[in-house]
Amino acid sequence: MKLYKTPLKICHIEGGGNHILIKANANKNKCFLLIDTGASNSVFDSNAKAFRDTILADIENDNQSSGFNSKIENLSTGQIKSLNISYFRISEFNAIFTPLDYINQLYQSLNLPIISGIIGCDFLIKYKAIIDLSDNIMVLKKNSEK
Repeated sequence: MKLYKTPLKICHIEGGGNHILIKANANKNKCFLLIDTGASNSVFDSNAKAFRDTILADIENDNQSSGFNSKIENLSTGQIKSLNISYFRISEFNAIFTPLDYINQLYQSLNLPIISGIIGCDFLIKYKAIIDLSDNIMVLKKNSEK
């Protein structure tokens, strides 16, 4: 099993709170992704430049779970051709998409970087993520490909 480390960017929010971002490269476009351990599923911004060539298909949301996806309309699915987080790389990654305009408007008002997606527990569990806030790194694990 290979280990991949990536630095975390801790964004302090005026009035309290912190958000954890990572730099990534999606479909050969530099971007930031929000790490949200409370989000059940990862979701990507259907309006982001990185996904402008991604073919999206609408999905029905009859999911009764709580959390981000429970009441969100305009959910789509699509395939991310490549997602790189430092040296960690995934190809042909099936993902959920929705416009993240409201988050990015809030981030702009707080002078935070625009995000292209939210990494949720599905991804963090699958790749056995370790979030080390003492060293400001995230470690991802992936079985070696042969």
